[in-house]
Amino acid sequence: MEAKNDDPRRDLILQAAFKVFVTYGFRRTSMSDIATAAGLSRPALYQHFDSKADIFRAYVVLMKETTLQAISAAFAGDGAFRDKLTAALDGAFLSPHRLISDSPHGDELLGVNKEIASDLFVDWMGGAEAAFAEALATEVQAGRLDFTASGLDPARLARLIIDTMEGIKMRMTSLGDAERAIADLVRLVAAAVGR
Repeated sequence: MEAKNDDPRRDLILQAAFKVFVTYGFRRTSMSDIATAAGLSRPALYQHFDSKADIFRAYVVLMKETTLQAISAAFAGDGAFRDKLTAALDGAFLSPHRLISDSPHGDELLGVNKEIASDLFVDWMGGAEAAFAEALATEVQAGRLDFTASGLDPARLARLIIDTMEGIKMRMTSLGDAERAIADLVRLVAAAVGR
């Protein structure tokens, strides 16, 4: 269970919890630490969430929603496809990694994510794939992309983008490595389907 209700304090709790998680790590953080950071009593915190794992999962859902909005926002308007794809990949993948990797407990948080939120991560990637497919289809309709020579279509390219991003994340040794790989991916995709 992620959240018990849609109380307006929910986002405040999630933001406060994230700050505590990146400062102390997930395992060393207590519900008391989160309550204090959010300006709540422990009983008040428990009215919103059952455990710190529930809070962590709710934060993952919030990050997913934020990154899906970043994909849509990046493709809004009439800019160059290459710039849109760069912004979408930054918002969907690099920005969340910057938040976590810049913290002293980034590796632990990524491990916890796999432990207690892997199902949400699968859903997140499915949502990102759908958002990219929709954005790419819109670019085709607007005449900014042409899939004729590549033999691809928006859905297949979206899947390829997500699969490539997963590979980049698995192999990256630093955020700079990921940034360079994403720049290469953007060049490759733009050359294959851009106009």
